[in-house]
Amino acid sequence: MIEQYEYNGYQYKRESIKNEDDKLDIVHNKDKPESVYKYYAMSKHSVDALINGYIYTSHPFELNDCLDSSIFLLGSSKPLGFKLYEKFLGEIFNSKEELIEYYKNDNKEGGPFGLGYLSYMWPILTDKFGVISMTAEDKNNLMWPHYTQEKGIQIKFNTNSLESSIRNNMKMGECYGVYPINYSKDLNPIDISDFQTLHVPFLYMTNVKSNSWQYEDEWRFIISKELMGVPFSKAGLDPRADIGVDVTKRQIFYDKNIVDEITLGHNFFTGQEFKIDRTLKIGFTVEPIDSDNHIKILAFIEQNLSDKLFLSSKKFEIDEKGSPYLKRTKERFNIENIGGKKYLLTRTKEYY
Repeated sequence: MIEQYEYNGYQYKRESIKNEDDKLDIVHNKDKPESVYKYYAMSKHSVDALINGYIYTSHPFELNDCLDSSIFLLGSSKPLGFKLYEKFLGEIFNSKEELIEYYKNDNKEGGPFGLGYLSYMWPILTDKFGVISMTAEDKNNLMWPHYTQEKGIQIKFNTNSLESSIRNNMKMGECYGVYPINYSKDLNPIDISDFQTLHVPFLYMTNVKSNSWQYEDEWRFIISKELMGVPFSKAGLDPRADIGVDVTKRQIFYDKNIVDEITLGHNFFTGQEFKIDRTLKIGFTVEPIDSDNHIKILAFIEQNLSDKLFLSSKKFEIDEKGSPYLKRTKERFNIENIGGKKYLLTRTKEYY
């Protein structure tokens, strides 16, 4: 049995085969990028993720756009079947009569239909799902300031290697993707009454975003795993208590040796956080003043990514008319610990 939904050139599919798990897929016509990137602001969480080789899979409440993966992208144009309530909500109520009464109130003539059903199903559904957001954009002028404040880091992965590594490291659960975001002029809710389960609607609502975000060229993994938690406290004006929130449950691991590059933001090294000596012709030395995050990340890079380190920068190019224009670039640096917390960064003059 196949359920599917087509929107804006994308097809969201669920195939249910006897004695096998549901197969979910998003069909599109975009070429998968050779590389994908993850941008991080500097924090203890991002440093821990890099050092321990994992990516956090976000609950919809944790995304930076309240319209992204919103419950309001789900709706029903007609009363839902009672079997859905019986199958998924039956254990919540004390008796079948109580369930029937709830069903009737939730599907009154004229609608709206199924709002109570969705409010119950939402935490059940999102407790088992999360999204990992990546981008195919390397030097986009908005990604660096929006996600790192020019002080964070960017990690580069080979897309196929990251896909394989995530799947191989998942002891339980499923990884779907990597899928391109479906950027749309309008965000139209999907009619859940057309489907037997919420699998296809969930694929849709986690994949459609406003055209305003198109500059991100986002590609996503959808992670399915039991009991990852629901952080109600992160949702605006929601009084409900968190359910089973433990950040480690949403950590999705990869093999650390698949990192192709790490790029430090243009303002990663500042006089506020480092003692800096730029008098050397070959490069400069840095020593963290009082920042555990910077101490840890430099030690990790020197030990594991010394030949894959880049610094984000800027340079002038000349256009067709001979006029200079400023553009974003990056240069590879060698890094060497020269005692204690002090590091020598040597220029290679290898630019991208």
